[in-house]
Amino acid sequence: MFVSNFQGAWQRLVSKSVRTLDEMLDDPTVSVRDRAEIALQVIALHHKTECEPSFGETEAIAPSTPSGGDVEFPNPQPIPLDRYVLLENFLSPEENQQALNIAIDRCEQFVSSGTTNQTTNYRQSSVLYATLYTEFYHLLKQRILQVLPEVLTQLDRTPFRIAELEMQLTAHNDGGYYKVHNDSGSPETATRQLTYVYYFHRCPKPYSGGELRLYNTDLASGRVVDSDCFTTLEPQNNSIVFFDSRCQHEVMPVRCSSKHFEDSRFTFNGWLRQ
Repeated sequence: MFVSNFQGAWQRLVSKSVRTLDEMLDDPTVSVRDRAEIALQVIALHHKTECEPSFGETEAIAPSTPSGGDVEFPNPQPIPLDRYVLLENFLSPEENQQALNIAIDRCEQFVSSGTTNQTTNYRQSSVLYATLYTEFYHLLKQRILQVLPEVLTQLDRTPFRIAELEMQLTAHNDGGYYKVHNDSGSPETATRQLTYVYYFHRCPKPYSGGELRLYNTDLASGRVVDSDCFTTLEPQNNSIVFFDSRCQHEVMPVRCSSKHFEDSRFTFNGWLRQ
């Protein structure tokens, strides 16, 4: 029954994805190179409407815009410490350098970050919103959606309809941090299902610290099960990590002796909403 439902949902998603990709082909903010890749995706997705994939087959999933439809969560239980997906060498060297250029060239346009509940002394960083790098937003979004089926499989998550893919560029310089929190704990963020963090920085790495710490989280209460039990992930240039948005996590303090902006811990981070 689940396989049948999944295949039916797949056909609907492919049709909507083709329409979305067609619209992107007419978007003047999308580069010629990306339009060529999108055109190939359109051809592939048209082909897939003629041949359903088997359950678990990894295919490129493009964004869809419908609302509604429930995500099937497993029975409430703690999120295991190893329940994350880390992919290395996620972008090409040229694309990775392009990400760094965007951060450095737009340093004057970053603004101080905050939290949804306006808590003070809880987060120290600066952010650049996606409206200021539209072309790269589409590129990274496409890469994320291409690997999404396999990511969901490894996270043991049921596929869900994507209403929005949020993105921001975050810079943590000397003393930057983000205390323990989750990404879906408020009415404004409740539809976030999956969190991603793409790391990039100058090489050799000009800072230390800034590790991502993932805590064993009880889904029923949304609380950390044991504050002494966690997994710590070092920032690796050109890598991306995915995890459940309900998972409690934090960014450990960054130490950057130069204090130069270009030596910051940079990430493109965001969320996939249902």
